[in-house]
Amino acid sequence: MSSYNSTPAPRRGSGRVLTINWKLLWRRLRAYVGQLFTSLRHKAANTEYIPPAWMQRFRLTWFRIGLMALAVFVFTQKQVDFTVSMGKEGLAIGHSEGRHSAAAAAGLAANSSSTASMSPLTVSGIDAAPTTTANKTWDVNALDAATVRAYVNRFERVAKGEEIKYNVPAPANMALAILYSEAGQATSAKRDNNHFGTFTADGYYENAWMNWRAHSERLNKRFPKLADNSVNYQQWVAALAKTSYSSDRKLADKIMDIVERFNLDRL
Repeated sequence: MSSYNSTPAPRRGSGRVLTINWKLLWRRLRAYVGQLFTSLRHKAANTEYIPPAWMQRFRLTWFRIGLMALAVFVFTQKQVDFTVSMGKEGLAIGHSEGRHSAAAAAGLAANSSSTASMSPLTVSGIDAAPTTTANKTWDVNALDAATVRAYVNRFERVAKGEEIKYNVPAPANMALAILYSEAGQATSAKRDNNHFGTFTADGYYENAWMNWRAHSERLNKRFPKLADNSVNYQQWVAALAKTSYSSDRKLADKIMDIVERFNLDRL
């Protein structure tokens, strides 16, 4: 009579080896993901989207919100200089120095003799430093106060913008423009939109803003160390006087006289 033995039979070798059919597993996983995607797409197609109440009130959609977010991103990542003005200045976007420069230079050369007699500026060549005539005594009180105030109001925001972007102190920059453009009344300012004398006389400017921008760019390019003194406009003016910007030895005094006379230190 045989007895019942519950002891399992001994196994051969080191035991059973577990194997995985990776191809089968991948096919099943891909099929499952495809079914899930199809289900979600079906639900989205048959579900009516109702935007929140605040979006309905402002008539906003996700598409419009996306466009606004993209616009904010672009304007925060890249500075865009945009100036709109009336009359001769027109619309300015960017800088177009050099455009029609040959025609402008020809006109400047043809009228250089008359310009020298009408303006306190002496045109001594392309990209030369601005100078004033020696035979004319300059007096800050000769500037008309009302004309200067109108000029400051016109370019105050421009001067502040150039200070932020190019480290050119607004009071000194404004004083230079007033000095060389006679507060916008000089022939070079009215005819060529040039407000900074011969320092920027070789370019073509569709409006005055482009001339201001060219002046700031040239200052930074030719005298980069001036930026180290941009925190204090008095120090910046003193540093400018030591450069080749102008042959006028009294340039710093003239700038400071204009700043003090018309309270430009408030800029």
